[in-house]
Amino acid sequence: TITATDLDLIFIHQISNVEILEEGKTTTSSSITYDIVRKLSSGKKINFSTVGENKLHLESEKSDFNLICISASEFPLTDEDFNKNEFSINSKNLLKLLNKCKFSVSNDETRHYLITAAATDSHRMSISKVRLNEKIDFEPIILPKKSIFQLCSLLEDYEGDVKISNIKSKIKFELNNSILISKLID
Repeated sequence: TITATDLDLIFIHQISNVEILEEGKTTTSSSITYDIVRKLSSGKKINFSTVGENKLHLESEKSDFNLICISASEFPLTDEDFNKNEFSINSKNLLKLLNKCKFSVSNDETRHYLITAAATDSHRMSISKVRLNEKIDFEPIILPKKSIFQLCSLLEDYEGDVKISNIKSKIKFELNNSILISKLID
């Protein structure tokens, strides 16, 4: 499982087709790891191993890297129970809903964007609706701009239902092997 956060968004992805020799947890810089992995040959095996408490060893073919780590216990995660207020929506319907509204999202980070079926930047307003198969009791929410665009990116290649649930000031979008958790704007 790979988990990443920028303290506003948490992304969790369950990777399939992995051989685990010894289970463990570690942390490292996602941007450095991403830069390394994207430059490796496609389809080649990548080995990860920990070296002590503060190093992650990454190797593939002739490449060999040691990355600095912090303790996995210091990684900020959410432990809320999201299963209380939940519904499902087809991914293509959710993507259509978001795409019809996201052009109205302001570039000004100090402005808020209402997007359950509407978006505004105080100059433009868009509204989009989609019919669900069941009646839901779900309060309107305000998502940050980067959550909207990240969710749209995840939905582009996904076919199936998206499970949506919220609790307090966070919302969870569950897509098959991936979970995106976002803070909400008050």
